[in-house]
Amino acid sequence: MFGFGKKAKKPDGIDVLIIKTEEAKNRNFYQVAFPSVVANDILSMLQKLEKSKMNKQEFLGEIGGFRIVTHLEALTSFEVLDDADMEAQPIQIQDFANMLLRRLEALEESGKFGESEDLAFIMGELTMLRDGSFVPQD
Repeated sequence: MFGFGKKAKKPDGIDVLIIKTEEAKNRNFYQVAFPSVVANDILSMLQKLEKSKMNKQEFLGEIGGFRIVTHLEALTSFEVLDDADMEAQPIQIQDFANMLLRRLEALEESGKFGESEDLAFIMGELTMLRDGSFVPQD
């Protein structure tokens, strides 16, 4: 792709998505980290959420209106150089999924979104991510 050296074996690496938020108060972007072996599934689910009508601040809160801007694939390591900046710290996919899932569960309970196959699918995927059943454990 860009010739930044050899790509790691996909199953052994870590992928990171850089997700930009529209009008977040505490962050301009999130770095979400997960094992490369499940990258295709996670990326496709988050892209589906990104394109859905649920991707608004009124539904997802601070994360609403997010855009996936960069996908870093199969990293073997990374170093955080500014420990004081919370944006420098990658968020594990389980924590990111939990944030999204809490918002979507509140929407479902309030009845604001009604019955939706997309909502059911995304909530199921996020539940598996949060609980660790989606991502292989070391």
